[in-house]
Amino acid sequence: MRHLLLSLWLCLSLLSSTKAAENDYAFSPTNNTRIESAFSPDAGGEQLVLKVIDAARRSLYVAAYSFTSANVARALIRAKRRGVDVKVLVDESANQRKANFAALNLLVNADIPTRTIASYTLHHDKYIVVDGKTVQTGSFNYSAAAAKSNSENVLVVWNHAQLARRYLQHWEDRWGQADVYQSVY
Repeated sequence: MRHLLLSLWLCLSLLSSTKAAENDYAFSPTNNTRIESAFSPDAGGEQLVLKVIDAARRSLYVAAYSFTSANVARALIRAKRRGVDVKVLVDESANQRKANFAALNLLVNADIPTRTIASYTLHHDKYIVVDGKTVQTGSFNYSAAAAKSNSENVLVVWNHAQLARRYLQHWEDRWGQADVYQSVY
């Protein structure tokens, strides 16, 4: 784990040596940037996602492919009740089953703005932007299968506003292309 974190830090450091004017994708780590990683099903993937959601104080924007996780839905609802601005964006075609409807309806019925996007073959994004400064990303779908049976990864870059802005720009673009999800019950 330590080796992985050091490798990620080195990669961020190397990227920072590239001129930002020439490459909008280069990010310099800040003094208080932290990186955490976890995996599923047995190495804390879902717990790290929940930790990120529970850390939100102002805003929490989710981009998801498949969404069925009752645990993630409950954490998002808790955040909303704390006064956090929570919004969720999901792929339309990947969220057409009963379990998807149940999870998404929980969100909508808790007054969490939720949209579905069908503009792309797959909206395969899986990330959360928290408070404009933290990004959780990786292969982890916000689903029961991701937590319990799939081999998935979760990466969190804490306190990196520059990276968070980039993800938020992408999220806002996709949000603008999406349709409001209506509760089916």
